[in-house]
Amino acid sequence: MHKIVIASAVAALCGWTAAQDMGGGAQEEKACDLAKVEARDYCAGCKGWPASDQIEKGVCKKCKGKVEKLDTCLKVYWNCPKMHGGKPVRHAKNCCASKTCCTETPSLALVWLECDACKARALKEADLKHKEKCEGKAKKVCGESTKFPHGGQE
Repeated sequence: MHKIVIASAVAALCGWTAAQDMGGGAQEEKACDLAKVEARDYCAGCKGWPASDQIEKGVCKKCKGKVEKLDTCLKVYWNCPKMHGGKPVRHAKNCCASKTCCTETPSLALVWLECDACKARALKEADLKHKEKCEGKAKKVCGESTKFPHGGQE
């Protein structure tokens, strides 16, 4: 306990911050680059992407919600469930030589249209409602932008 108090006092006197102690000042999270976007079946009721055998006549078999094709950002990460003290960890690359540990896993995220001025968001251009007197332009943004693997750090 005394070590923590002393370390905190030294840090305060020297002007160190926790961010500097971990390798530099606060970093802004990197936005998703939308490198791979596909139109995929999406169910708003389940908030997920049902497999084709789970869709019948445009309706999700699981929740009976309407399924529609929406732009989806696709990223891949490596799920490593064993090598890090028993805690599962996500990586950008395979971290171990074992063929039974890391598995390549897709990560899907909806692509939104966002106004660069008023920040209004919608999944379709027709649904985008700008704030009054806004003259901004809509651009595509990843719904999971700044979160790994869609741009954020591991």
